[in-house]
Amino acid sequence: MVYINRAFQVLAIASFAVADDAPVKTNSPESAKYIAKFSDNIEGSVVFSTTSNSTVKVDVDFDGLPSDGGPFAYHVHVVQVPSDGNCTATLGHLNPYDGSVNATSPAAKEVGDLSGKHGVIDDQSYQTSYIDEYISLEETDPAFVGNRSIVVHFANNTRLACANITEYSVSSNSSSNSSNSTVTSGNAAVANYGNAPVLLGAVAAAVGLLI
Repeated sequence: MVYINRAFQVLAIASFAVADDAPVKTNSPESAKYIAKFSDNIEGSVVFSTTSNSTVKVDVDFDGLPSDGGPFAYHVHVVQVPSDGNCTATLGHLNPYDGSVNATSPAAKEVGDLSGKHGVIDDQSYQTSYIDEYISLEETDPAFVGNRSIVVHFANNTRLACANITEYSVSSNSSSNSSNSTVTSGNAAVANYGNAPVLLGAVAAAVGLLI
């Protein structure tokens, strides 16, 4: 019996030893930028960008949150949102170093527990910016947040909204951009195919001279 009790003690100590503080990340590529853009249930975005010392700046901007059910937590989840929009399918929080939601220091918390490290959402509109030293925009890093998802939770942990974290582009921040558009100015119509504008009026005039 003594040996059994001692075995359980060893296992308990080992289980605590598995968890480790997340290391500070300074390996994010220059100019790297990712965004999670919300348009269902709530509006807004979470933007991740590389700082001058290769850590990650996070810009949070939410609007249209419910008037009750808060405060709202938000986390990086390990899997992207499927095409049917099921937030439950994003699985759990990004947690490569076995952090704890109950930890008191940011390094000991789950890497993906953004609101646990930087504060929950306590209003229907919410904006904040901060540096998170424990996430990365380097694709090979265990703490890489790209190609994952952000999930916003009610206070009772029910999932309110979710969005994929994708590489930032001009089109990802604006739904009004399109690869093919036509704008008329004076007598010259300008067609924009991708990034190559063509002056249709000038072309037509040139063709007219040849006829």
